[in-house]
Amino acid sequence: MFISKFSTEDWQGNQNKIVVHLAKSWTDIETAIRELDGHHKTLVTLETDDEAHISIGGGLGKYVVYVTFDNEVFSYVVDPSKPDIDEKLTIGRQEGIYSAKSCIDLAMTLKAAKAFSEFGTMTKSVIWEQDKVLELV
Repeated sequence: MFISKFSTEDWQGNQNKIVVHLAKSWTDIETAIRELDGHHKTLVTLETDDEAHISIGGGLGKYVVYVTFDNEVFSYVVDPSKPDIDEKLTIGRQEGIYSAKSCIDLAMTLKAAKAFSEFGTMTKSVIWEQDKVLELV
């Protein structure tokens, strides 16, 4: 496995019960992603021992997925066939507005997560769009 661990959240009231798991198998990771429910469980992060990670947020058939290798450049999985509208999605227990093209289905989410977790790659079977963190000068 490329990743060394993954974290899951479980909100109980206003308390977040974050659990860090050792990355032993893709099956465990896939189960955690499938458990995202858009309410109590809204975020899974697959991590390496450095800054590289992939984050999967949402649930109930709509997910936002990004990868970063340096915490400066972020690449998001997108579905360009979707209309240019906004959608509401809960990630990290906070409701946010996301572009519909950034709200992808479970199949695309699993493809991106599996490639990153096993090989540290951004699979070419999905479409990625890059975004950079702005720095104040």
